[in-house]
Formats: sequence, C-alpha cells, structure tokens
Amino acid sequence: MMSLLDKLLDLANKNNSIRALVMNGSRVNPNITPDEYQDYDIVFYVNNYQGFIKDFSFIDTLGEVLVKQTSLDQRDGLETINESFTYMVQYKDGSRIDLTIRDIKYVLEDFKSDSLSMVLLDKEGLGLDNNPNESSYYVKKITKEDFTFTVNEFYWVCPYIAKGIKRRQLFYAMKHLDIIRHELENMIDWWIGDNHNFEVSVGKGKSRYKDLLSQGIYRQYVLTYPKLSRIEITKALKIAINLFDLLASELAKTYNFIYDNTIKENILLFFKTNYDL
Repeated sequence: MMSLLDKLLDLANKNNSIRALVMNGSRVNPNITPDEYQDYDIVFYVNNYQGFIKDFSFIDTLGEVLVKQTSLDQRDGLETINESFTYMVQYKDGSRIDLTIRDIKYVLEDFKSDSLSMVLLDKEGLGLDNNPNESSYYVKKITKEDFTFTVNEFYWVCPYIAKGIKRRQLFYAMKHLDIIRHELENMIDWWIGDNHNFEVSVGKGKSRYKDLLSQGIYRQYVLTYPKLSRIEITKALKIAINLFDLLASELAKTYNFIYDNTIKENILLFFKTNYDL
C-alpha cells in the first residue's frame, strides 16, 4: 500500500505542471523523533500557478477526506493568494497534508529562507543541496528594543489580572494571564538562547522547554497554567512575576540593559494594597 508521500511523489512525477516538490517541517528535522502523527508539509512548485490552483480534484484521490481547509476558507487567505495557495487536509486514516502551491520562480528564495527544506523532486535541475537543519528556527538574538517592549507589556498587563481576580471575573483574568505568559515566554526564550549562543530552537509550541530549562524554572513555568479559581490564578500570577523578574534581571546584567529592580516588589505591594492579593 502506497504511503501518502509516495502518492504525492507519483502525482508530481506524472503532472508536468509540477516542476519541484519540497518537503518542510518536522519530517525533515534531524532533531525530531518521528511518529505516526507528523504532518506532511509539502510544497508544489508549478509553472502555471493561476491555472493549477483552479483544480484540486486530485486531493480526493489521495485518501478519504475527514476535514479540509484552503486559502479560501481562511480569514486572511485572500491576502496572499496571488503568490501562495494553501490546501490542508486531514484524512480519515490519520494522515495529514499541509500542501502549499507556489510558482516555480520562488523555489530558490524559499529554499534559502527555510532551513528545514528537502527537495524530493527536481525537474528543473536546480541542484539544491539537501541539508535540513533548524537554523531558521533558532531563538532570535535579544535586542534592547525587544527587551524593553517585553518588560513594559508584561508589567502593564499584570494589574488587569489582579483586577479581574478581585472582581471574580476569572475568564477576564485568565485571558490577561495568557498575555503576560506570552511575554514571559519571550524572556525564557532569550534566556535559553543566551545559554546556547542563540543556536537553539525551543520547538514548536515551546515543546523543548522541559529539556532546555532547569527543573526549577520549568516547574515554575508549568505553574503559570492554573485552574479556574481565584486562589490558583493569584498563585500563577505571582509565580509568573517572580520568574519574569529573575530572568529579566539576569539578562539585563548580561547585556547592560536598563531594568528597574524595584518593579517586582512595587507591583506585588500594589496588589496587596489595592486588591488584597
């Protein structure tokens, strides 16, 4: 029985419009342990883009479709449709394809911009070297501007959470907790990057935090995901603040950035004085 990838290669070989087939993502990542749930991230580079995207009848020949989404189904899909068309399919047998259609003129540019790329079919004789690696996904080096923006956003949003807790508006508090957790993740990423010379990826959805962080820091991060209760959200908020302050202070010293070392205590005192937290 042919695999989904075999079917795609067979299709691409037989269709003269498809000039190259490139696979991206986890299936070409040498640092990822393969499993049965990985998507096939595939790009067809074609020589008649506008004509090709008018007929996707071949999708149904690859398997029994459970659910699908194309650029036409996405809120912002029309913004990029002149250069790129996406067709994503979940098949009932568990296999999934994230298929992108691009004009062949973009293949060199795309190959250079995404280090997790492997050419599986090349009818144009492009001679691209397959050496997939994670370099395009390394943590970006910290800058003074990004550090300052992150610190400001984190502490600016914190009082919203406290107010939501006091009012017993727990959904409101949780939604704002999500915002500061995002800023905390920025700080964690930079801290990890600094410890690995910014030659490291934290993984999709921060999947490598457990491996890259000390047990103590990782545990604190986990505790920023609380149950929906005033007590638990309050604990999560204070843990997030303490962890953020710890990492921000270290990075500020390392890179000679300005950081107010009194802000944590001032924020916590504000919570106690105004919201009894």
